[in-house]
Amino acid sequence: MFAPHQIHRILIIRLAPLGETVLTTPVIRALRQHFRDAYIAYMVAPTREALVSANPHLNEVLTYQTSVPKLIYQMARRKFQMAVVLQPTFRLVLHTFLARIPFRVGFKTNAGGKTLLNLAVPNNTAQHETERYLDVIRALGIEAGNTQPEVFVDRAGKAWVNNFLEDRKLNDGSPIIGLNPGAATVYRRWHASNFATLADRLHETYDAHIIITTGPREGELADQVADAMSHSPVIVNQATPMQLAALLQRCNLYISNDTGPMHLSTAVKTPTIALFGASNLIQWAPPWDRHAVVARKGCSFMKILSSREWDAYPDRARENLEAITPDTVMAAVEELTW
Repeated sequence: MFAPHQIHRILIIRLAPLGETVLTTPVIRALRQHFRDAYIAYMVAPTREALVSANPHLNEVLTYQTSVPKLIYQMARRKFQMAVVLQPTFRLVLHTFLARIPFRVGFKTNAGGKTLLNLAVPNNTAQHETERYLDVIRALGIEAGNTQPEVFVDRAGKAWVNNFLEDRKLNDGSPIIGLNPGAATVYRRWHASNFATLADRLHETYDAHIIITTGPREGELADQVADAMSHSPVIVNQATPMQLAALLQRCNLYISNDTGPMHLSTAVKTPTIALFGASNLIQWAPPWDRHAVVARKGCSFMKILSSREWDAYPDRARENLEAITPDTVMAAVEELTW
């Protein structure tokens, strides 16, 4: 039975890519507001520690261990009293059970996960991803007044971005606009030539510095955008997650495909325009103030298909992205407060 006054040590678990990790942060904040004096730890996937390492609501960040005995020992020795499992997988629920964490809450899962949970919550994906995670703690009677994600930049990240901007003479007072042409799948990428046209217009209209951000494996994509531009952008494709967060925080505006950096930008409170062609708008589009979504109107698929289900409809995804023009995005830029 859930007895809040007996909960003093809490473990949150979510092993996820960049974007999904960012979208769990409202849960961290809500738990801290409810359990003000509790010891709260967050277990994340390897390489995701930086995203939450500076979060003041956490006492510790743990990295998932592939060795099951080490993983269980890691959890058991900290004597957690409650596990909040934000991932609908039986494996993680089982691990918290074997670590003898007495109260376990999470999503209803297959293969006995519901049996091992003290409180099993429906996995409702027909809502924004942040709301899905918050459902888990709402089942405990904990409400979140603010549902917007948040990522905190540490001192090293701030120092890095200060040096970065100074070295490239980007701190002269002109607006800094970031563009992200990458995405996990090709059919979620707005064409490089469109980004190039947009970048030139942004530079000419606002006298803005243009920064192109991509992942380490997307350098060629950034080069395609830069080569098609009339002006010279700054390319960033080797930044760590914390460095990227620091850089996005200093941007005046960020325009991105639906991908992890887009969510990161909203979490550092930078006005963001998200381009959607092959994603579920209800589940992934940022609904908060100071952000905008550009998507083809009238495509019912964008409200019902999951990311994986889009794999079967690449032609529709391509049509959706082709329907977005640089003029459309410029109109969104002009309408957005930034």
